[in-house]
Amino acid sequence: MVIAERNRAAADRLTSAHVEPPSFVRPEAPLGLVACGYLDALLQGDQRRAMEVIREAIEASTPVKDIYAHVLHPCQYEVGRLWQLRQLSIAEEHYCTAVTQMTLSQLYPLVFNADRAGRRLVATAVDGNLHELGARFVADFFEMAGWDTFYLGASTPAQDAIDEAVHRAADVLAVSAALDEHLARVGDLVAAARADERCRDIVVLVGGQPFGVDHDLWRQLGADGSSPTAEGSVRVAEQLLAAPR
Repeated sequence: MVIAERNRAAADRLTSAHVEPPSFVRPEAPLGLVACGYLDALLQGDQRRAMEVIREAIEASTPVKDIYAHVLHPCQYEVGRLWQLRQLSIAEEHYCTAVTQMTLSQLYPLVFNADRAGRRLVATAVDGNLHELGARFVADFFEMAGWDTFYLGASTPAQDAIDEAVHRAADVLAVSAALDEHLARVGDLVAAARADERCRDIVVLVGGQPFGVDHDLWRQLGADGSSPTAEGSVRVAEQLLAAPR
């Protein structure tokens, strides 16, 4: 109850503050008050309260998928937006990201789906991309959908990512780019996969902030598809695998 009251107070602070629109965290959105409470705790440097907000949501029987989609994902995007607006320092952005990584670790036992889909995913951040959380969100949503996932983390060289996808007999290779400066390496990875005969049956998905701005960018880089959300990536992958190739 105390956490819920704090969440409402956090929402009032966020909506009354002068923040450049549009914000990714809005009180009227699904689980919006929870997201406001979590974000406020991050911005206040209160790791314990941030994790209490999530714990209370779990105890209220909120599905872990909804916590990912409506709390952690938009809050992480908002942290990135505030950093781009120079309202957060690099150190503050790193702190917020580290807390969310710890939160994901606490939630991870709830991610596994007993019903297996018989599909495999390899997910990674492209070489040079040290912001690994986007790829982690994607891998966890695929895991919740019953896929076997292999998450490689940050800044994986293209050939290593391709070799791992082949080694794991992956159906999908998902590659994350956080900034525009990473796009050339995404293009190089896609081109290398296309030139590798071993990858002819592997679907290559790309995602990250640049692809949310330019929704046709994935076509220009030669990928098979993209989605603005980690959860949507699962649907895109399933549709592509079901279609004749």
